[in-house]
Amino acid sequence: MDLILPPPCQSCAVIGHDDAKRQLSEAYASGKMHHAWLLTGPEGIGKATLAYHAAHMVLSGGQNGFERFNPDHPAARLIAAESHPDLFVLRRPFDDKTGIQKETIPVDEARKIAPFLSMTASFGSGRVTIIDEAHCLGRNGQNAILKMIEEPPTGATIFMTATTIGALLPTIRSRCRVLKMDALTPAQLRTIMARLSVEVPEGMNQDKLFAAASGSIGLALRLLETEALDLYEELLAILSFLPTLDLVRLHKLADQIGKKGNAETFAVLTNSLVDALRQAARAVALGTDDPTGLAAKLSGARRLDKALQLWESTDRTFAVARGANLDNKLAFINAVSGIAQAVS
Repeated sequence: MDLILPPPCQSCAVIGHDDAKRQLSEAYASGKMHHAWLLTGPEGIGKATLAYHAAHMVLSGGQNGFERFNPDHPAARLIAAESHPDLFVLRRPFDDKTGIQKETIPVDEARKIAPFLSMTASFGSGRVTIIDEAHCLGRNGQNAILKMIEEPPTGATIFMTATTIGALLPTIRSRCRVLKMDALTPAQLRTIMARLSVEVPEGMNQDKLFAAASGSIGLALRLLETEALDLYEELLAILSFLPTLDLVRLHKLADQIGKKGNAETFAVLTNSLVDALRQAARAVALGTDDPTGLAAKLSGARRLDKALQLWESTDRTFAVARGANLDNKLAFINAVSGIAQAVS
């Protein structure tokens, strides 16, 4: 099953996120548009799509809004073709040899933003920079953009997206207007899938698919494409018995996803595991339940600290495995074993 989301620059609509769209629209209409915006929320919910549509609004002089988008507008055509002279997009590059997207945004690319924003706009509607996954900027890269955020040139607007807002310098966060975006609802996921003409295979439980996707259309499509929903259900079953760890089931699951030809399935399952830990940490903070039941198992007075550390350490385990090309099976077993130890 080959399911691919259209790139955010070519999306004709932003599904959901009504409050974020309202704030951006009202700010632009007021004539006092803030110069730096930070769009935060889980991966795959449409943060980059919203950033591009905000860029459409600015670069069209307000003619293209969230509720009245015209893909044939000259600015829209240029943005869709990634050739608008007044738009600079900074994102993680792809490795020329492997074709895999790199883990970080190079500092040299970040340094191109200042001269770009300082130039005169070609079409008179200002200049816009989108920094997608700004949390992937290292400290030097963040320092490179800090001056533009502190002292922006006239007519410059910066839209940043971030999944892990804590990875950004406090000085950057404090100078941005932050828009917190929530996960998509099942109804919104259905709407997007219908627009993409994606059908759930016969026999698959759609409710379970959306629960596993955690409000991310990107993850929902990847679960379908890799046929990984049953594997995710098995992962949840293993987690449900913690702190007792069924090593036989764990090794069997690790065998299935750890093979070289299953890199995409491994990525989907590990991202799902990291997101489950994020939800558990949030549940601990709010005093609610989470789908895995991990929140209730993180006992003790410092439950939130433990939950956050577990989320971060597991994410780091998989990041190191990707960066150093380590054995996927071993990385997965170590990560789940670490979770078992944390809740024991």
